[in-house]
Amino acid sequence: MLLKALGFLLRIYSYLFHLALSLFFLGVAAIAASSHQPLNLTMLPFSREKLLEGVFLLGSVGLICTLLAITRIFKYLFPIWAGYLVYVAVNGFFFTGYRFAGEKAFESACWLTLALIAAFVGAVWTLKPRRGRLYR
Repeated sequence: MLLKALGFLLRIYSYLFHLALSLFFLGVAAIAASSHQPLNLTMLPFSREKLLEGVFLLGSVGLICTLLAITRIFKYLFPIWAGYLVYVAVNGFFFTGYRFAGEKAFESACWLTLALIAAFVGAVWTLKPRRGRLYR
């Protein structure tokens, strides 16, 4: 019973986290496009010239994958998407030339990476077969 409750909470957390992150990416892309200011997100795997398009693409793909998983139309993309974001965060923050502004920035990156890993576990949990009246 406790494992089912934990799985349910991780699933809901993963859906909400990825919805918020996707909307954040879309919002950043919209603000950057409307203000004509270049983005400075060197931890993302895009060149400076393609960063705006890359952030918009991340937001769009994330929103589509999450909504497909929530509606159970196609839930298999969601764990792949969540795993890709964990890879991007770990690689971008810790294995590239990214420089942190200070100790707080490093701590924030660690917390974000842990949040992404927890959301990935919740995304994988969506693949577990469910039974009952509330589940299809």
